Amino acid sequence: MDALFDFQGVGRSLGDRTRTLHQLAADHETPGGSNERIRTTWFDPANSAALGKALDDLLADLLADLG
Repeated sequence: MDALFDFQGVGRSLGDRTRTLHQLAADHETPGGSNERIRTTWFDPANSAALGKALDDLLADLLADLG
């Protein structure tokens, strides 16, 4: 049951359109931990932009399938 609450929390976090993907990721990391280290070294501006585009394209496809 705990996993269900974890996913609900993620859903609420992702629904917060006032925060960037970078901010959302940082909110759910341990400072100095593995996730933070990967995010801060791999998520440079080019990789962040590529991920943002891929997610936007995916969302557009999903919305088109609904409509």
